[in-house]
Amino acid sequence: CPQTLYHLALRLACVGEIKKSIRYAHKVLEMPCILNMVDVSHLIALVLSAQKRAEEGLDMVTLTLYNYPDNLNLLISKVILEREVHGGHKALITCKEVLLPLLEKLSSTFSAKETSTPLPYSDQWTSGKFQLTQWSDRVSTHTTASFTGSTMGTLPAESLSESIDSCIGCIDQSNWGYQAEVWYTIADVFLSLDMLPDAQKCIDEIKQLFPLSHLVSYMLARIREKEGSKKEAEQQYINAVTLTPHHIPSLVALGRLQLELGKPLLAEHYLIEATQIQPDEYEAWHYLGCLHQEQGAHQKAAEYFLTALRFECSSPIRPYNVLKWKL
Repeated sequence: CPQTLYHLALRLACVGEIKKSIRYAHKVLEMPCILNMVDVSHLIALVLSAQKRAEEGLDMVTLTLYNYPDNLNLLISKVILEREVHGGHKALITCKEVLLPLLEKLSSTFSAKETSTPLPYSDQWTSGKFQLTQWSDRVSTHTTASFTGSTMGTLPAESLSESIDSCIGCIDQSNWGYQAEVWYTIADVFLSLDMLPDAQKCIDEIKQLFPLSHLVSYMLARIREKEGSKKEAEQQYINAVTLTPHHIPSLVALGRLQLELGKPLLAEHYLIEATQIQPDEYEAWHYLGCLHQEQGAHQKAAEYFLTALRFECSSPIRPYNVLKWKL
Protein backbone atom coordinates (compact mmCIF):
# COMPACT_ATOMS: atom_id res chain seq x y z
CA CYS A 1 0.00 0.00 0.00
CA PRO A 2 1.18 3.63 -0.45
CA GLN A 3 1.60 4.21 3.29
CA THR A 4 3.89 1.19 3.73
CA LEU A 5 6.01 2.07 0.71
CA TYR A 6 6.30 5.68 1.88
CA HIS A 7 7.38 4.54 5.36
CA LEU A 8 9.97 2.28 3.77
CA ALA A 9 11.27 5.02 1.49
CA LEU A 10 11.52 7.50 4.35
CA ARG A 11 13.22 4.99 6.66
CA LEU A 12 15.72 4.04 3.94
CA ALA A 13 16.53 7.71 3.42
CA CYS A 14 17.10 8.18 7.15
CA VAL A 15 19.68 5.37 7.22
CA GLY A 16 21.48 6.58 4.10
CA GLU A 17 20.08 4.10 1.57
CA ILE A 18 19.15 6.91 -0.76
CA LYS A 19 19.09 4.98 -4.06
CA LYS A 20 16.61 2.47 -2.66
CA SER A 21 14.66 5.27 -1.00
CA ILE A 22 14.09 7.21 -4.19
CA ARG A 23 13.06 4.04 -6.02
CA TYR A 24 10.33 3.24 -3.49
CA ALA A 25 9.21 6.88 -3.35
CA HIS A 26 8.71 6.90 -7.12
CA LYS A 27 6.64 3.73 -6.78
CA VAL A 28 4.33 5.55 -4.37
CA LEU A 29 3.85 8.39 -6.87
CA GLU A 30 2.90 5.89 -9.54
CA MET A 31 0.03 4.52 -7.45
CA PRO A 32 -3.39 5.84 -8.52
CA CYS A 33 -4.89 5.74 -5.03
CA ILE A 34 -2.47 8.17 -3.36
CA LEU A 35 -4.27 11.24 -2.02
CA ASN A 36 -1.37 13.31 -0.70
CA MET A 37 1.57 13.60 -3.06
CA VAL A 38 3.28 16.52 -1.35
CA ASP A 39 5.27 14.57 1.26
CA VAL A 40 6.32 11.90 -1.23
CA SER A 41 7.49 14.55 -3.70
CA HIS A 42 9.20 16.41 -0.87
CA LEU A 43 11.02 13.23 0.14
CA ILE A 44 12.21 12.72 -3.43
CA ALA A 45 13.48 16.31 -3.53
CA LEU A 46 15.43 15.84 -0.28
CA VAL A 47 16.89 12.56 -1.49
CA LEU A 48 17.92 14.23 -4.76
CA SER A 49 19.69 16.90 -2.71
CA ALA A 50 21.46 14.14 -0.78
CA GLN A 51 22.65 12.79 -4.13
CA LYS A 52 24.02 16.28 -4.87
CA ARG A 53 21.39 16.77 -7.56
CA ALA A 54 20.08 19.97 -6.02
CA GLU A 55 18.84 21.41 -9.31
CA GLU A 56 16.65 18.35 -9.92
CA GLY A 57 15.43 18.58 -6.33
CA LEU A 58 14.51 22.22 -6.90
CA ASP A 59 12.61 21.26 -10.06
CA MET A 60 10.67 18.64 -8.09
CA VAL A 61 9.79 21.15 -5.36
CA THR A 62 8.76 23.80 -7.89
CA LEU A 63 6.55 21.31 -9.74
CA THR A 64 4.89 20.16 -6.51
CA LEU A 65 4.20 23.75 -5.46
CA TYR A 66 1.92 24.20 -8.46
CA ASN A 67 -0.54 21.91 -6.67
CA TYR A 68 0.37 22.95 -3.11
CA PRO A 69 1.28 26.66 -3.39
CA ASP A 70 0.79 27.40 0.32
CA ASN A 71 2.74 24.46 1.72
CA LEU A 72 5.18 26.31 3.94
CA ASN A 73 7.39 23.31 4.64
CA LEU A 74 7.88 22.81 0.89
CA LEU A 75 8.49 26.53 0.33
CA ILE A 76 11.24 26.55 2.95
CA SER A 77 12.95 23.70 1.11
CA LYS A 78 12.58 25.69 -2.11
CA VAL A 79 14.39 28.67 -0.57
CA ILE A 80 17.23 26.47 0.68
CA LEU A 81 17.56 24.70 -2.67
CA GLU A 82 17.44 27.99 -4.56
CA ARG A 83 20.27 29.32 -2.43
CA GLU A 84 22.24 26.16 -3.20
CA VAL A 85 21.57 26.26 -6.96
CA HIS A 86 21.19 29.95 -7.83
CA GLY A 87 22.67 31.79 -4.85
CA GLY A 88 21.31 33.86 -1.99
CA HIS A 89 19.86 36.71 -4.05
CA LYS A 90 17.46 34.40 -5.88
CA ALA A 91 16.43 32.80 -2.58
CA LEU A 92 15.87 36.27 -1.13
CA ILE A 93 13.36 37.04 -3.88
CA THR A 94 11.34 33.96 -2.93
CA CYS A 95 11.49 35.01 0.72
CA LYS A 96 10.09 38.41 -0.19
CA GLU A 97 7.44 37.31 -2.69
CA VAL A 98 6.24 34.08 -1.08
CA LEU A 99 7.42 33.44 2.49
CA LEU A 100 6.65 36.86 3.95
CA PRO A 101 3.07 36.99 2.56
CA LEU A 102 2.49 33.53 4.05
CA LEU A 103 3.92 34.79 7.32
CA GLU A 104 1.31 37.55 7.27
CA LYS A 105 -1.37 34.91 6.71
CA LEU A 106 -0.04 32.89 9.67
CA SER A 107 -0.02 35.94 11.90
CA SER A 108 -3.62 36.78 11.06
CA THR A 109 -4.88 33.37 12.27
CA PHE A 110 -4.64 34.53 15.87
CA SER A 111 -7.29 36.84 17.28
CA ALA A 112 -4.83 38.58 19.59
CA LYS A 113 -3.85 42.19 19.17
CA GLU A 114 -1.91 42.94 15.97
CA THR A 115 0.60 45.71 15.50
CA SER A 116 2.18 46.87 12.30
CA THR A 117 5.83 45.81 12.15
CA PRO A 118 8.32 46.79 9.42
CA LEU A 119 9.78 43.99 7.35
CA PRO A 120 13.39 43.25 8.29
CA TYR A 121 15.04 43.90 4.96
CA SER A 122 17.26 46.52 3.39
CA ASP A 123 16.08 49.50 1.36
CA GLN A 124 15.99 47.62 -1.95
CA TRP A 125 12.88 45.78 -0.70
CA THR A 126 10.10 48.37 -0.92
CA SER A 127 6.92 46.41 -0.41
CA GLY A 128 6.07 48.32 2.76
CA LYS A 129 4.86 46.78 6.03
CA PHE A 130 2.90 43.79 7.17
CA GLN A 131 0.98 42.85 10.28
CA LEU A 132 2.79 40.70 12.84
CA THR A 133 0.63 39.47 15.67
CA GLN A 134 1.86 40.41 19.14
CA TRP A 135 0.67 38.04 21.88
CA SER A 136 0.31 39.24 25.42
CA ASP A 137 1.03 35.85 26.98
CA ARG A 138 2.39 33.54 24.31
CA VAL A 139 4.49 31.60 26.83
CA SER A 140 2.01 30.33 29.36
CA THR A 141 -1.16 29.82 27.36
CA HIS A 142 -0.14 28.08 24.16
CA THR A 143 0.22 24.35 23.72
CA THR A 144 0.31 22.32 20.54
CA ALA A 145 -0.04 18.66 19.74
CA SER A 146 3.10 17.15 18.29
CA PHE A 147 2.96 14.67 15.49
CA THR A 148 3.97 11.92 17.88
CA GLY A 149 0.86 12.58 19.93
CA SER A 150 2.59 14.16 22.92
CA THR A 151 1.88 17.65 24.20
CA MET A 152 4.27 20.57 24.44
CA GLY A 153 4.11 22.59 27.59
CA THR A 154 5.64 26.03 28.02
CA LEU A 155 7.31 26.67 24.68
CA PRO A 156 10.44 28.64 25.63
CA ALA A 157 11.67 25.68 27.67
CA GLU A 158 11.39 23.52 24.53
CA SER A 159 13.99 23.73 21.80
CA LEU A 160 12.80 25.55 18.70
CA SER A 161 13.92 22.71 16.47
CA GLU A 162 11.81 20.25 18.45
CA SER A 163 8.76 22.48 18.21
CA ILE A 164 9.26 22.85 14.48
CA ASP A 165 9.78 19.11 13.96
CA SER A 166 6.62 18.36 15.90
CA CYS A 167 4.45 20.83 14.03
CA ILE A 168 5.15 20.03 10.40
CA GLY A 169 1.86 19.37 8.64
CA CYS A 170 -0.42 20.80 11.34
CA ILE A 171 -0.38 24.49 10.50
CA ASP A 172 -3.43 25.49 12.52
CA GLN A 173 -1.82 24.25 15.74
CA SER A 174 1.73 25.31 15.03
CA ASN A 175 1.47 28.97 14.15
CA TRP A 176 4.42 30.06 16.28
CA GLY A 177 6.67 27.24 15.17
CA TYR A 178 6.02 28.03 11.53
CA GLN A 179 6.57 31.75 12.02
CA ALA A 180 9.87 31.03 13.74
CA GLU A 181 10.84 28.64 10.94
CA VAL A 182 10.17 31.34 8.35
CA TRP A 183 12.20 33.95 10.24
CA TYR A 184 15.03 31.46 10.71
CA THR A 185 15.07 30.62 6.99
CA ILE A 186 15.13 34.28 5.97
CA ALA A 187 17.86 35.04 8.53
CA ASP A 188 19.94 32.21 7.09
CA VAL A 189 19.64 33.71 3.61
CA PHE A 190 20.62 37.15 4.91
CA LEU A 191 23.67 35.62 6.62
CA SER A 192 24.74 33.93 3.40
CA LEU A 193 24.71 37.38 1.77
CA ASP A 194 26.50 39.05 4.73
CA MET A 195 23.44 41.24 5.34
CA LEU A 196 23.97 41.14 9.09
CA PRO A 197 21.59 43.89 10.30
CA ASP A 198 18.74 42.24 8.40
CA ALA A 199 19.62 38.84 9.83
CA GLN A 200 19.68 40.37 13.32
CA LYS A 201 16.13 41.73 12.87
CA CYS A 202 14.88 38.28 11.89
CA ILE A 203 16.49 36.76 14.99
CA ASP A 204 14.83 39.45 17.10
CA GLU A 205 11.47 38.26 15.75
CA ILE A 206 12.29 34.66 16.71
CA LYS A 207 13.30 35.87 20.15
CA GLN A 208 9.85 37.39 20.64
CA LEU A 209 8.30 34.00 19.88
CA PHE A 210 10.82 31.75 21.68
CA PRO A 211 12.90 33.92 24.05
CA LEU A 212 14.86 30.99 25.48
CA SER A 213 15.45 29.10 22.25
CA HIS A 214 18.93 27.76 21.68
CA LEU A 215 18.55 28.77 18.01
CA VAL A 216 18.47 32.43 19.01
CA SER A 217 21.87 32.05 20.67
CA TYR A 218 23.15 29.94 17.78
CA MET A 219 22.19 32.50 15.15
CA LEU A 220 23.50 35.38 17.25
CA ALA A 221 26.80 33.52 17.48
CA ARG A 222 26.94 33.20 13.71
CA ILE A 223 26.32 36.94 13.36
CA ARG A 224 29.06 37.73 15.89
CA GLU A 225 31.44 35.47 13.95
CA LYS A 226 30.65 37.30 10.73
CA GLU A 227 31.42 40.54 12.55
CA GLY A 228 34.78 39.15 13.65
CA SER A 229 33.91 38.94 17.36
CA LYS A 230 35.03 35.37 18.00
CA LYS A 231 34.93 35.63 21.79
CA GLU A 232 31.34 36.86 21.78
CA ALA A 233 30.47 34.17 19.27
CA GLU A 234 32.03 31.54 21.51
CA GLN A 235 29.89 32.65 24.45
CA GLN A 236 26.71 32.56 22.37
CA TYR A 237 27.51 29.04 21.14
CA ILE A 238 28.08 28.00 24.75
CA ASN A 239 24.72 29.53 25.64
CA ALA A 240 23.12 27.47 22.88
CA VAL A 241 24.53 24.15 24.09
CA THR A 242 23.68 25.09 27.67
CA LEU A 243 20.04 25.47 26.64
CA THR A 244 20.08 22.37 24.41
CA PRO A 245 23.15 20.17 25.02
CA HIS A 246 22.48 17.99 21.98
CA HIS A 247 22.24 20.81 19.42
CA ILE A 248 24.65 19.48 16.81
CA PRO A 249 25.29 22.68 14.79
CA SER A 250 26.30 24.53 17.98
CA LEU A 251 28.62 21.71 19.06
CA VAL A 252 30.26 21.60 15.65
CA ALA A 253 30.58 25.39 15.51
CA LEU A 254 32.12 25.41 18.98
CA GLY A 255 34.62 22.74 17.96
CA ARG A 256 35.58 24.63 14.81
CA LEU A 257 35.87 27.93 16.71
CA GLN A 258 38.01 26.39 19.45
CA LEU A 259 40.29 25.09 16.72
CA GLU A 260 40.59 28.59 15.28
CA LEU A 261 41.27 29.99 18.77
CA GLY A 262 44.13 27.52 19.29
CA LYS A 263 42.34 25.30 21.83
CA PRO A 264 42.66 21.80 20.33
CA LEU A 265 41.58 19.89 23.45
CA LEU A 266 38.32 21.80 23.73
CA ALA A 267 37.80 21.53 19.98
CA GLU A 268 38.19 17.76 20.11
CA HIS A 269 35.83 17.53 23.07
CA TYR A 270 32.98 19.31 21.28
CA LEU A 271 33.53 17.58 17.94
CA ILE A 272 33.66 14.09 19.40
CA GLU A 273 30.54 14.84 21.42
CA ALA A 274 28.79 15.84 18.18
CA THR A 275 29.77 12.59 16.45
CA GLN A 276 28.63 10.54 19.43
CA ILE A 277 25.19 12.17 19.34
CA GLN A 278 24.89 12.10 15.54
CA PRO A 279 27.42 9.74 13.95
CA ASP A 280 26.68 10.92 10.40
CA GLU A 281 27.47 14.59 11.13
CA TYR A 282 30.08 15.01 8.41
CA GLU A 283 31.22 18.51 9.38
CA ALA A 284 32.30 17.26 12.81
CA TRP A 285 34.37 14.49 11.19
CA HIS A 286 35.86 17.04 8.79
CA TYR A 287 37.02 19.34 11.56
CA LEU A 288 38.39 16.41 13.53
CA GLY A 289 40.45 15.69 10.43
CA CYS A 290 41.64 19.30 10.35
CA LEU A 291 42.56 19.10 14.03
CA HIS A 292 44.67 15.95 13.64
CA GLN A 293 46.25 17.24 10.46
CA GLU A 294 47.44 20.33 12.34
CA GLN A 295 48.87 18.02 15.01
CA GLY A 296 50.79 16.03 12.40
CA ALA A 297 48.67 12.87 12.78
CA HIS A 298 48.16 12.55 9.02
CA GLN A 299 46.95 8.94 8.97
CA LYS A 300 44.26 9.63 11.53
CA ALA A 301 43.34 12.87 9.76
CA ALA A 302 42.91 10.99 6.49
CA GLU A 303 40.54 8.51 8.17
CA TYR A 304 38.44 11.36 9.54
CA PHE A 305 38.33 13.10 6.14
CA LEU A 306 37.23 9.88 4.45
CA THR A 307 34.49 9.42 7.05
CA ALA A 308 33.34 13.00 6.49
CA LEU A 309 33.24 12.46 2.74
CA ARG A 310 31.27 9.24 3.08
CA PHE A 311 28.56 10.88 5.18
CA GLU A 312 28.47 14.09 3.15
CA CYS A 313 27.68 12.09 0.01
CA SER A 314 24.30 11.12 1.47
CA SER A 315 23.45 14.27 3.42
CA PRO A 316 20.28 16.17 2.36
CA ILE A 317 19.83 19.94 2.47
CA ARG A 318 17.27 19.50 5.28
CA PRO A 319 16.87 16.62 7.74
CA TYR A 320 14.27 14.03 6.85
CA ASN A 321 12.45 14.59 10.13
CA VAL A 322 10.78 17.66 8.62
CA LEU A 323 8.56 15.20 6.75
CA LYS A 324 5.41 13.57 8.11
CA TRP A 325 5.35 9.82 8.65
CA LYS A 326 1.67 9.56 7.72
CA LEU A 327 0.45 10.41 4.23
